[in-house]
Amino acid sequence: MVERDDDRWRARAACRSVDPERFFPTADVGALYDREVARAKRVCRRCPVQAVCREWAIAYLPHGVAGGMSEEERRRARRASARRVRRAELGTNGPAPVLRTDRAHIIAAGRAALAEGVDREEIARTLGVTRRTVDRWAATVTASIIGGGR
Repeated sequence: MVERDDDRWRARAACRSVDPERFFPTADVGALYDREVARAKRVCRRCPVQAVCREWAIAYLPHGVAGGMSEEERRRARRASARRVRRAELGTNGPAPVLRTDRAHIIAAGRAALAEGVDREEIARTLGVTRRTVDRWAATVTASIIGGGR
């Protein structure tokens, strides 16, 4: 039985003995991001409570790697679950509309908002990311301005 209502499963998690930063990639996209996510997922693969962690992460965790899934993988799982619920409520198996919320579009929107001077807290709230992520985007926007847009 999956222990959903308590945290006893956490005491058995493989990640308890690993630096938490491993589960929050510092890269935004690309090969470095993929390597960082793969490194975190290796810990999850050997975890005895991966299934319950995955359920918890899909339901409650917006950022990082958990339950063997990245942020985007959990986002897709939530959308697929929501589509199944809507279809069941409507009694239809037809295709549900797909929203464009992939990682690259979120990053591009965040960087554009930063360039326009939008408040960082507002960007984080609007795009569903952490303030830390917005700060990292800001650092890359600043670096590209200083470096002449390279």
